[in-house]
Amino acid sequence: MKRTIILLPFILLFGIVIFYFWGSSGSLSESQWNSNIVYHDNYKKSFDTVEVISFNLGYLSGMTNNLAVDRSKRLFDKNLKGASDLLIDLDVDIIGFQEIDFGSNRSYFQNQLDSLAKSSDFPVAYRSVNWDKNYVPFPYWPPSNHFGQLLSGQAILSKYELIPVETIVLEKPVNASFLYNAFYLDRLVQIARVKSGEQEFILMNVHLEAFDEETRVNHGELVKALFEKYAAEFPVLLIGDFNSEAVFLNASDAMSIIMTASNIESAITQELYDEEGTLTFPSDRPEKMIDYILYNSNRIEKVDARVVLEAREISDHFPIWMKFTLR
Repeated sequence: MKRTIILLPFILLFGIVIFYFWGSSGSLSESQWNSNIVYHDNYKKSFDTVEVISFNLGYLSGMTNNLAVDRSKRLFDKNLKGASDLLIDLDVDIIGFQEIDFGSNRSYFQNQLDSLAKSSDFPVAYRSVNWDKNYVPFPYWPPSNHFGQLLSGQAILSKYELIPVETIVLEKPVNASFLYNAFYLDRLVQIARVKSGEQEFILMNVHLEAFDEETRVNHGELVKALFEKYAAEFPVLLIGDFNSEAVFLNASDAMSIIMTASNIESAITQELYDEEGTLTFPSDRPEKMIDYILYNSNRIEKVDARVVLEAREISDHFPIWMKFTLR
């Protein structure tokens, strides 16, 4: 008995180490993290006017995202149908998704990308996995509400020919422990060329750090540099969940850096901003605008833009929509 008591801490430590390496590992190889998925080859042929939305899907968990609550399959089936109906009604040409599940325990292993691509008849997707873990022990308590196995990330859907350029993995939270970061998602910048005949533009789909401001500011510096690099040669759309309020509301966060880029404009300008119609998060009681569509105004002309309030509580974020033409 005494020997068992002495060995017990070592047994527990060994178990924790085994769980750490197993849980923080994933099911895919690095070469499988980014993939171009072709559903059919009936691409649109003209850039007459183009409509785009950015949508943090919140893995279709509605207002339960990150909460330690039981979620039924019925919730995810209902929200998947709601998202599908919304996208059919909007009939946009390009979508940038953040927090979309490709087969995760938390969302009953829905492949949300495939389902939405097929229901809205998108020919092609660019998928980037940013959370591939065998077991994520979050929310921390109770264990019955752990996310468990995760396969999630960001994605671009396009009705035009889509050519992946690169996906950049942003730095992990600089003020978090190695253990936290081992199970934490990667924040990404997806970059792709959208092409129709001789015309093309660059689409950048981003999801910046949410909880650590220092890290998010670092992300903002890199995103600004990337935008300016591509904007020197191409029309560029920079869309996504920036987790940062508009520069005219917070002069020290990531958006204050990004908005100093040359020729950059926001679809929702300060003149259009109002607390009722342009706040994007949370969708049940909107408090702030953290989702954006940005573009280089010397090469892209905005026709119209709005926050898609009719999405209701499919996600904890509202999508943002813009119609534009190339100059």
